[in-house]
Amino acid sequence: MTVAAAPLDSVAEARGDSPAAAWARRLVVPVFTIAAIVAVGYAIGHDVPTWLDAHVKPEIDKAYRWTVLNNDKHWIFTGFFTPIGDAIQWSTDHMLSLLRILRWPGVLALTAVVGYRTGGLRTALTGAIVLSGCGFLGFWDHTMITLALMLVSVVVSLLIGIPLGIWSGLSPQAEKVMRSILDTAQVMPTYVYLLPIIVAFGIKSPAAVIATVIYAVPPAVRLTSLGIRSVAGTNVEVGESFGCTPRQLLLKVRLPLARRPILLGVNQVIMMAFGVVVIAAVVGTGGAGQDVLDGLAKIDVGKAFGPGLALVFAAIAIDRVTTGQRGRDHRRRFGPWTGAAIGLGAVVAIALIAKVIGTDHFPESWKVDVSGWANSVADWVQRNFRKGVPIVGGTASFSDFFVIHILDPVRDLLQDAAWYIVIAVVAVIAWLSAGWRLATVCTLCMIGIASLRVWDLAMETLSQILIITVIAIALAIPIGVWAARSDLVERILRPLLDAAQVLPAFVYLVPVLFLFNIGRVPGVIATIIYALPPAIRLLSLGLREVPWAPREAAISFGATPRQELLKVQIPLALRSVMLAVNQVIIMVLAMLVIGALLGAGGLGLETIYGVRKKEVGRGFAGGIAIVLLAIMLDRITQAWGHRDRARRRPAQ
Repeated sequence: MTVAAAPLDSVAEARGDSPAAAWARRLVVPVFTIAAIVAVGYAIGHDVPTWLDAHVKPEIDKAYRWTVLNNDKHWIFTGFFTPIGDAIQWSTDHMLSLLRILRWPGVLALTAVVGYRTGGLRTALTGAIVLSGCGFLGFWDHTMITLALMLVSVVVSLLIGIPLGIWSGLSPQAEKVMRSILDTAQVMPTYVYLLPIIVAFGIKSPAAVIATVIYAVPPAVRLTSLGIRSVAGTNVEVGESFGCTPRQLLLKVRLPLARRPILLGVNQVIMMAFGVVVIAAVVGTGGAGQDVLDGLAKIDVGKAFGPGLALVFAAIAIDRVTTGQRGRDHRRRFGPWTGAAIGLGAVVAIALIAKVIGTDHFPESWKVDVSGWANSVADWVQRNFRKGVPIVGGTASFSDFFVIHILDPVRDLLQDAAWYIVIAVVAVIAWLSAGWRLATVCTLCMIGIASLRVWDLAMETLSQILIITVIAIALAIPIGVWAARSDLVERILRPLLDAAQVLPAFVYLVPVLFLFNIGRVPGVIATIIYALPPAIRLLSLGLREVPWAPREAAISFGATPRQELLKVQIPLALRSVMLAVNQVIIMVLAMLVIGALLGAGGLGLETIYGVRKKEVGRGFAGGIAIVLLAIMLDRITQAWGHRDRARRRPAQ
């Protein structure tokens, strides 16, 4: 069953050509382009020429040395960077002091109050009980350090993101500019902009908070803008007819009606800030994230497992109390200000009682040490699953097979191919995806990577991205189809996907260490697990949103369930499939640097060296290369989804 003819077929019919002739005509320019690139590259040589060098590494190292010598006397530091850093440090110090003044009973009470106001008694109890798990694991104080950084980051992100979102929602021109900026920020892994922030602000809290704000602002802007633009025009017209000024329209009509998207944006900001603050522990902010990093650095599963589990508990608790659906009885019982006053009063009372009885720290007798248990389980798993497993041989055999027969061949193919051949292939793919503009952008991105003198590392990273994307989509499609066609499966998967979505990225590395030693394989597997949830969600949602009419027509013509899926649902949900591919690539890019902690190599390792070894030029070159690679892959996969939308437009 064909839903709509492709635009290319329509053009062919208008000219009297066959689709094959139209495709041949379309391929003329790409073929000549690739031939020209290959000819020029052949004349230059197989390897990247030495003159193609942007000299980024020495120039950045030179700039870094200048900042070290002038950070206490130049006006850009004393008048701009230093005051901002001092303000952030003051805010985080006082936020941590406030949490410590509340003590652990007060923090749990505050969590319960927020949960009760957002979702009722069940949400309140769930949030408080789950958060208390951080104390039972012995990481309460360290989790509070992470929580203080997150709260400051959230406040700053919302102060920036909501006004920008309102501006974007009211102005189409501003929305267009914002979209391009936010698209670029979305594909940039956190570690990429963490490095220049460290150069400007130094290490500790200011760098972590600013990096978190950059990452967390986009959802606030996007969802606020979406909420403002989704307000029905009739509501605005009614307000104008009553003589409302633009300010009154915004405060009395647009913002109240856009409340749900804005609150969803707040939740997304909180969760993204939590994840990135944990990642930013690499700059020495302390907290539970630092404990996980220390455990990973020493390949100590037990040391990493405890704080990792505490972060999981904190993330789940925060997500639950910020996304609860409040019932009508809770809305009617108290007014918003009365309920807030009662809740805060209860929190203060509990904090005072805790101070009087001397409950400053989580009781030691309640703590459970899981590090020994985790190490014992890891040892048992490695003894019993690394070798001697029937048929498959064990995780060691799987790791060797995966490296020898999948990772190495794809990497060698890209690294051994002449650099100009790779650029030519990328240019043709981009041309066929969206035309000469995209081909030009992607070609310039690849040339930029070559000029950074990190070509081989970029090809290793690109090989891992391609492999992970193929495997993740291959796993996500059957699961997504199953969830889309079964309400029971969808209900079972939803809480699992919700939990997976809120976990900080490098927490995924901890369980992988139970099965594998350090190297590329555990990094790849952790990245696949990290990228699966959004892919499954998008595929299931896309298939469920396919209209019933074409499916009913296919069934009436005798289509089997398999034919209905392959001939109707998947073609009509192709945009969601392409969006899933795009999101997988973005998630993979976000995990590149984190996977390097386990030996994944590639550009991620370059960025890690830059952050941890103070080799700023090397790390900056690796970070820019990741950004260029991300832009190229993101634009191509976005174009695939837009092509599907354009293909279906003539039938509408």
